[in-house]
Amino acid sequence: MFGTGKGFLGGLIGLLIFSVVVFFVIYLLVPEVSLKFFGIAVNSERYVEQSMEKSIESAELPEGIAGEIIGFLSSQEGREMVAAAQDKAGATAEGLISFFGSDGFHSIVERARDYVAAGAGSAADFFRENPFSIPGSAE
Repeated sequence: MFGTGKGFLGGLIGLLIFSVVVFFVIYLLVPEVSLKFFGIAVNSERYVEQSMEKSIESAELPEGIAGEIIGFLSSQEGREMVAAAQDKAGATAEGLISFFGSDGFHSIVERARDYVAAGAGSAADFFRENPFSIPGSAE
């Protein structure tokens, strides 16, 4: 297929084209696999946000507090804070998804729950005062 009767250079070019086509098929049609192997995918932000929401929902917070935390982290300011933490850590989308499932993120969510439940302020206030960092950052 890639070299019968073509010579080395023709086979190499054919293999390169085939590899590029396979990459884009995986990238476009199977984003979960693309995230796993390449760390990027179409709509990787959507998968990151879904994992964040699942993680917060699994923490079994009171409905109002969970909604407030998800609302803030889904807002423009919250996404910028997550992106800044991701940039500092050099994390890929897959790394960010695993961070949202980690005990470290769960402890941050629990601290935010306690902060809001104590009446000290909103979830947005908590995250403004206590920006989180993803493990692996230079901090």
